Amino acid sequence: LEEEAPGSSRPPPLLGPKLKVAAGPAWQKALARYSFLFPGADVAVVRTSQRTLARQPRRAGEPYLTPQFGASFTVASARSAAMVALAGALFNALSGSGWGRALLLRQPALFTLGAFSDEGPSEERLAATSWKSVFFGRGWSDATPDRPPSTSFDRAATVLVSGPEPGYIATALMFLSMARFIKEERRRLPIVGGVFTPGGLVGSGGAAAITALVDALRAVGIRFEVEEALHATDDSRTQLGVWGPPAAARSKL
Repeated sequence: LEEEAPGSSRPPPLLGPKLKVAAGPAWQKALARYSFLFPGADVAVVRTSQRTLARQPRRAGEPYLTPQFGASFTVASARSAAMVALAGALFNALSGSGWGRALLLRQPALFTLGAFSDEGPSEERLAATSWKSVFFGRGWSDATPDRPPSTSFDRAATVLVSGPEPGYIATALMFLSMARFIKEERRRLPIVGGVFTPGGLVGSGGAAAITALVDALRAVGIRFEVEEALHATDDSRTQLGVWGPPAAARSKL
């Protein structure tokens, strides 16, 4: 990207102060669960999608949607939170050396407290497993990089996305749905090039393309639900992260 257009590898301008996600364990009252910073690549993938979309012309009437994104996972009890913290500390200590990594690979069940093993899950366990992601959105009704916000958040929404067992079942369903969508709906996607994230590719088609993909995912069992529709708020916090308020709003909070 940098060779084609200098500066294009940088993400789009942020709106408001930087989002800070608690490393955990942190008690989340809204979920009644303990949260930890998610160690996967989700945040990096979102940033890559945003860099792609930042190079596309904005459509008239569509809002500036380049949210700061943080990802956490949660556990239900203090005992589970303590076990996750212990396993995470042990993993970090061992993964720093060659012999430690070899030991982790030889004994996955031991060092993940039984969560993973070489044998893989049984059919019964797959059928009994599901997943749910809760997206807490906070923002401003009228803010762009040219008109940065000067107050705390004034809009909020909460959306749920859920489905069957994530590793073997839901991932396969989403991959197949995405492949079929690209094959059948390529005309909706104006972007050209080589490798893109799903968000960057489908997002280039605007709201109509995104809605079509959501419908395709719903058809294979991935659920999208609006728990709290977009509404007015004066809250300066997210549920799993904290935003420092803009300077003009600090005295009010």
